[in-house]
Amino acid sequence: MLSFWWVRHAPVINNNDCCYGDNEVECDVTDKSTFKALVNILPKKALVYSSTFSRAVKTFSAAKQEGFEYISYSKDARLKEQNIGKWAGMKYLDLYKLTKKLGINSCHWLMKEEHIPPEGESFLKVNNRISCFLNEKILKYQDTDIVIFSHGGPIRSALNIALGNETVSVGTFKIDNLKVTKISYHEEKWQIDFVNY
Repeated sequence: MLSFWWVRHAPVINNNDCCYGDNEVECDVTDKSTFKALVNILPKKALVYSSTFSRAVKTFSAAKQEGFEYISYSKDARLKEQNIGKWAGMKYLDLYKLTKKLGINSCHWLMKEEHIPPEGESFLKVNNRISCFLNEKILKYQDTDIVIFSHGGPIRSALNIALGNETVSVGTFKIDNLKVTKISYHEEKWQIDFVNY
């Protein structure tokens, strides 16, 4: 069985309640007890990937410092958070008001999945990126654990793919910082093992 262990990065700090999307922002990796608990959940001797954003890379590094063992580590830009373009840096409340005014508000995400913000990308594009990544690994590996340090959007996308949704949907899943979501692929079928654990 091919298993994908998705980890959302450590909590973002000093962002003043602003949307960050694919902006670089600081994260808090000082809670050693939480990282030790995370390491106890994750498989040993896995292939490891992270997005190229510093908050995902720092989360991986902090897990490594607490004893996380792995076979190899690579960064992959396909695992980045959704690019919300010119809307990055807006207060969440202001973005909510704007998307409401434009008729593109989503009760579960920053905006409707198909909307492309100015100079950004839609959630549909994020889903395409994640689908490409997963399919690539499915063709290459079997009976392997793959740990991915990423973001809320890509993790929701992976769940959307595992659910086999005909229409791409962010879904209603809660994806917290430093929590693990595991999906597996076996005999051409997906299964969701656990979410936000």
